[in-house]
Amino acid sequence: MKILVPTDLSENAANAFSFARSYAQQQDASITLMYSYYAVYDFAAQAAEIIQAIESDAKAALKKVISDTDGSVKVDYKIIQGTVSTAIFATVANGDYDLIIMGTQGASGIKKNLIGSNTATVVKESEVPVIAVPFNATFESIKKIRVALELENENETMFRKLIELTETWNLPYEVVHVESGSDFNKEISFKGIAAHLTENFPDCDFTFEKLEGEDSDKGLNEYLQGKSDSLLVMFSKEKSFFNSLFSTSHSVEMAYHTHIPLLVIK
Repeated sequence: MKILVPTDLSENAANAFSFARSYAQQQDASITLMYSYYAVYDFAAQAAEIIQAIESDAKAALKKVISDTDGSVKVDYKIIQGTVSTAIFATVANGDYDLIIMGTQGASGIKKNLIGSNTATVVKESEVPVIAVPFNATFESIKKIRVALELENENETMFRKLIELTETWNLPYEVVHVESGSDFNKEISFKGIAAHLTENFPDCDFTFEKLEGEDSDKGLNEYLQGKSDSLLVMFSKEKSFFNSLFSTSHSVEMAYHTHIPLLVIK
């Protein structure tokens, strides 16, 4: 497995890198630290000098970050000229990466003003799974994996990818659906998913929780209160509830919970 960890060399990014190293140790994975920059200059003659200075400083900083690790995980680095999101997508496409792990913005994690930011763009558009790590969240603090389902076009491939990415953690899974009203089809679908997962993944510890709420995002937000020991998992699908999270601020506040790492699988 190859993991891409974008960094701006901030404390927040350093925390995501620490999370990634712990994860990589379990998965026998390698990590690439990626630093991107967008040079702004007034005259073309300045370009080479500015680029050389930026890349020289970034190279020294990245080498220092890597040298400070214990060597238990293979880590290399890339320096890419371009915006953060375009650099990430180009690197993933050209390097066969399996997972992106990146920090959220702000000392308290993802907030409503995340809309339009680098993390939101990557989470929404990435074709490979993304783990968004809030500031101060640690890999070791996760004790349960909570999977939020909308029960719209769920498919087995997504669940298999979830197990592939998380089974080495040996943690229990709680599959959750928030129901805003009686819906026979969704009730049958939820029971079918429960039976399928229990039968096909007998070595995994699954529990299933159906909640009631005025709407899905508020119900899930209330459910997540006090569950800071969790990894929240969401499946991103075209025309899905997940995409609507980027159109309403209260939904974003729910999904990007301020203290819980979020794994998004497309």
